[in-house]
Amino acid sequence: MTTESARRDLTATCTAADSCYILRVVREGSSEFLAEKDLTHWPAFPVDAAHAAGSELVMLGYMVWPDSITPDSLLGWQPVPDGRGWSARVGTFEQLRDAGMRDAQI
Repeated sequence: MTTESARRDLTATCTAADSCYILRVVREGSSEFLAEKDLTHWPAFPVDAAHAAGSELVMLGYMVWPDSITPDSLLGWQPVPDGRGWSARVGTFEQLRDAGMRDAQI
């Protein structure tokens, strides 16, 4: 049985809007945002914005899963198919701790 804390079904997206990026967290299969933040005056992707997005996620209570940071990702972020944004698999601090990542602290 999968418990809430063992689930890995959260995704963060950072998409370009008219004059900014929008950072959102959503659960797979849902259209309801768990978190959303308008990021004005942000650096353009890739590297500076990927780092900033990770920092903003922490402020919202989420982190990129460490094992999603691979050589073909940008600090865990992958380009989305339409080319106007990036996405990353994320978890709550509780999910990361329950998965054995002891440094995940609130």
